[in-house]
Amino acid sequence: MNFKTSDNVFLHYTDTQTDLPAIICLPGIGASGQLFNKMVELLKDKYRVIVLDPRNQGKSQRTYKGQRMSRHAVDLEELLTSLNLTNVIAIGNSMGASTLFAYASLFEKGRIKAMVDLDQPPKMINDDSWQYGYQDLTWDNFPVSLKYHDTVHANYLRINPEISTPVKLEMKEYPYDENANYNFLCDHAFQDWRDVVMDLKIPLLVLAGEKSPYFNCEFAKAMKLINEKIESHVIAECGHILQAEKPEETTQAILSFLKKNGL
Repeated sequence: MNFKTSDNVFLHYTDTQTDLPAIICLPGIGASGQLFNKMVELLKDKYRVIVLDPRNQGKSQRTYKGQRMSRHAVDLEELLTSLNLTNVIAIGNSMGASTLFAYASLFEKGRIKAMVDLDQPPKMINDDSWQYGYQDLTWDNFPVSLKYHDTVHANYLRINPEISTPVKLEMKEYPYDENANYNFLCDHAFQDWRDVVMDLKIPLLVLAGEKSPYFNCEFAKAMKLINEKIESHVIAECGHILQAEKPEETTQAILSFLKKNGL
């Protein structure tokens, strides 16, 4: 399915189209929404599950427009508005989680009643105030070092072919152009969402991959120091793509969080 944004970009999404409470899933930068396929299967009996392909990713339109986290947050709001959905549970992996923080900065809780962050700290650049950013990214090497980020595999575990095969086929037909989207990567990495996390008005679960090649999993505990209401957990022996590497364990952690919060 597709919808048109206010700046005339067509975005693709999938939707189980049930009357159950809604969950929306957002993949990381350059990634396929199909990495959520197993999670969709595990959740669909209890929730309506929507997966959005961000602009320039998956089957969504390629465009020069909107290479900013703020625009991605507006895209999310416009999709939820077009579907007439409120009280939505939002799950974001990597940049997808940053989209949720951008959403909260613009709309506070808006149409979302709970968030799940899959392996994304609120700040990517390491400095004296934050040592849980992206690899060795600092103000001294930002943004040039980001050009070489794709030399590291995001996953630690081998992803089941049931998930990886459709992703590879989609990426072949709808490739992601890293060079064309470099400005967006820089905008993503530049942000500091700690003030948003501190004042967040809705429940937030942070799940970190113990073996993430990008982030020290201790960032999840550090986020609790920013906001003691945050719940955090580390998925053992797992890399950056939690929803595809350990979908069952990740889904169970999410379901426990939702049950605890009456969602």
